[in-house]
Amino acid sequence: MALSLKDRQDKILQILRFLQEDGDFDQAKSMFQTAFDEVSVKEITEAERALIASGLNPQEIQNLCTVHAEVFRGAIGEKEEMPAFEKPGHPVHTLKQENLVLTSLVNDALLPDLDKFLAGKKEKLAAIRQELADLSQIHKHYTRKEISMFPLMTKYGITAPPQVMWGVDDDIRRWIKEAKEEAGKEHPDPDLLAQKIKQAAKEVTEMIFKEEAIMIPLLADVASPLDWQAVKEDEGQVGYCLINPPVNWKPTAKEIADFKQNPETIAKWNAQVDLFAQKLGGNEKENYDRQVAVAEGEKANGAGGEKDNQLSSLFVDFAEGRLRVDQLRAMFSVMPFDIAFVDDTDTIRFFGGNCGFYPHSKNDLGMNLFSIHMPKSVSKVKQIVDDLRTGKKDKHEFWFEIRGRFVYIQYIAVRSEGKYLGVLEVLQDATYVRSLKGSKKDL
Repeated sequence: MALSLKDRQDKILQILRFLQEDGDFDQAKSMFQTAFDEVSVKEITEAERALIASGLNPQEIQNLCTVHAEVFRGAIGEKEEMPAFEKPGHPVHTLKQENLVLTSLVNDALLPDLDKFLAGKKEKLAAIRQELADLSQIHKHYTRKEISMFPLMTKYGITAPPQVMWGVDDDIRRWIKEAKEEAGKEHPDPDLLAQKIKQAAKEVTEMIFKEEAIMIPLLADVASPLDWQAVKEDEGQVGYCLINPPVNWKPTAKEIADFKQNPETIAKWNAQVDLFAQKLGGNEKENYDRQVAVAEGEKANGAGGEKDNQLSSLFVDFAEGRLRVDQLRAMFSVMPFDIAFVDDTDTIRFFGGNCGFYPHSKNDLGMNLFSIHMPKSVSKVKQIVDDLRTGKKDKHEFWFEIRGRFVYIQYIAVRSEGKYLGVLEVLQDATYVRSLKGSKKDL
């Protein structure tokens, strides 16, 4: 007798809980094979969401993520690929091209060279070092995903997968770094080097499976052509991993007109988001509804190029002076630092500046601040905002070195006549300023 949808979901949840408590992979695999011939991506992800909603920390789910993927590998129902995804330049096509190169780098170069090194061919160490340097470029692949695709998932209420995958991405970065450090020694420990390389290689391969079998099918159900265009526009901030910059792409008018979101799919996800959103301190569905209302209002009012041209000639009055809107826009675009504004509802409203140290995505705009951060950093971000909101502090500041640069960040409370309006983030790459000596007074 075929299982009902609820029975299927309950069975998947039972298997995941068994993995969490007992950790017996072979038995979990056997339980799955007994109950199912095939399972959908949504069923697996909804079961993971149920675990989170019941109180399991997303970081604990992260530890099980690879095991989950392996249990269900080969049994995930295939979804017909969207034609647009096959077009060169589309963000999904680009992601898959990078995954092809990464798979070959790991399976055809790095692991075979490691085997030869362990067999006594010490000259292969140079090749291993170069291959690990190449593999570390995966940072760009993951960063593009994190700043553009994760917010897009969260926007539509698909919160669990990005929260889990982001943590795994960071683990993979660390494993690759540790493998590079061991390989960079004059006389690396062969056993330790093998352990670190194999760990990194395994997790890279598993993440490729998760991206293509879980993340992309989920996005295919909800993301519009205009959403994908926003993802494409973000790519230049980060760059690409082991491939040349792809050709330009934008959705056709027909693709935009023909796109129909499945209301049942979005309702299904949004119906489950509230518990998890409360843990993050935000309500993604509310933010999304607000975004839609604003967009529909602009559409009804004829927003577009003509309206923008009219606005550009208007003036904004300040306490000291006034500026045309086009002047204000141009000034923000050349400021030698990055700024962001989060309003009093903790909603991200604005990015500006020309530092570009940390890339931002248009898909973040209108999102809850806490929903775009990794679970492990949410408590710190909340503390900063709470201190500024309550008046405990007027400013938080941090400085540190990263990627060979010295970064200075300020979080400043914005108030008007004592009323809290939000937080202004100001980030400066202060490396050059910090290096200045003496004085310069002449041209």
